[in-house]
Amino acid sequence: MLFWDLTCQLILLTNSLPYLLARAHRSVHGELDAALRQEELPVEHWRVLRALESGEGLTMSELSQIVLMTMSALSKVVDRMTTRSLVHRKQDMGDQRRVLVYISDFGLELLARCESHLSPVQASLESRLDPDDAAQLNGLLRKLNGQ
Repeated sequence: MLFWDLTCQLILLTNSLPYLLARAHRSVHGELDAALRQEELPVEHWRVLRALESGEGLTMSELSQIVLMTMSALSKVVDRMTTRSLVHRKQDMGDQRRVLVYISDFGLELLARCESHLSPVQASLESRLDPDDAAQLNGLLRKLNGQ
């Protein structure tokens, strides 16, 4: 009976939406990590660079919302990225109390190099779904995220 109970629990778990989303996240994150490892860039650092690539500075609060990190974790990441000269902090000229984070030229160069490693990941993801399914999945994920 124990084997049957475990099998039923496994089936219930693997058919639940939260589990499937977590499993998809883990799979995609692993692929991104492998691709970015070629440039010695963690996925979280890549997300920060992508958020800053427009050249517009962001506050730590704005950045934390965009890159899905706590302020504490983001602060450590930005410190490491500053040490690597990927980003820099600058006082906001409009409000001296605020500090903005900007991408550096070196950060932009690294981000451009990363794109060549990430293109195959994007292509691999797209190849698993036909265009209509990919568009539908995109819409459904946005809906789940309240967008």
